[in-house]
Amino acid sequence: MKFAILSDIHLGPEEYYKNVLRKINKNVKIFLDNFVEEINSDIKPNFLVVLGDLIQDENSTKDRNNLIYIIKLLKKINYPVYYVAGNHDLKNISEVKLARLFHQEKLYYSFDSGNFHFVVLFSKRSKDNTHFYISDEQKDWLRNDLDKTDKKCIVFVHYGLADQDLKGNPWFEGRPDRCLILNRKEIRDILFKSGKVISVFNSHLHWDKKDIHDNIPYFTIQSLVENENNKGLASEAYAIVNIKNNKVGVEIKGNYAKKL
Repeated sequence: MKFAILSDIHLGPEEYYKNVLRKINKNVKIFLDNFVEEINSDIKPNFLVVLGDLIQDENSTKDRNNLIYIIKLLKKINYPVYYVAGNHDLKNISEVKLARLFHQEKLYYSFDSGNFHFVVLFSKRSKDNTHFYISDEQKDWLRNDLDKTDKKCIVFVHYGLADQDLKGNPWFEGRPDRCLILNRKEIRDILFKSGKVISVFNSHLHWDKKDIHDNIPYFTIQSLVENENNKGLASEAYAIVNIKNNKVGVEIKGNYAKKL
């Protein structure tokens, strides 16, 4: 089993953080064209997962147009494409409308590919904008979904479910409420107790990282446009995931290639 992950595309205006240009996305359309060509000609995965934040939000009209642009472009890929909702995608677009743009009934769902079962979770923003969480309705759905399958499972979500050490993160050091799911321990317990989950993938934090909880690896995947290590060069990152004998290997492609 081999699949690809693309994360935090941020089509839209470039963004500075702490006076540093962090999202170098002026050439993101070129990056995407190159990605589509490489996926079709060289990588040839079973499918692609886009881990959220397809756009850098501006207003409802531009956001919708940018989402449509990316979704249309990725249809050129010769393999199925699955979408995870990110916070920027929902800044000016409702949950219902975003699900429709993704051609999904809901922003959380599951699917099978090969001998594995894949789960997409939706990390929802609280009404007071202080944290992100997995809803009670979704928790019940998750338990039932995991219970019904007899396959090993892989989980995708935008915000982090691991208790990450944020020291050195250029965006979120000292700000766990802005990048980690509030009820993450409860969700991890559901995944562990199922006895079926062999890995979890998230994005949002704009770095590559691997954490372990209850012998389950939790992988964070780098943004396509992050100014990694302040070198003034967009990462052009994406991940290739290989599963063999239920062991998960992750290779990061792009300008800062590495294995997790």
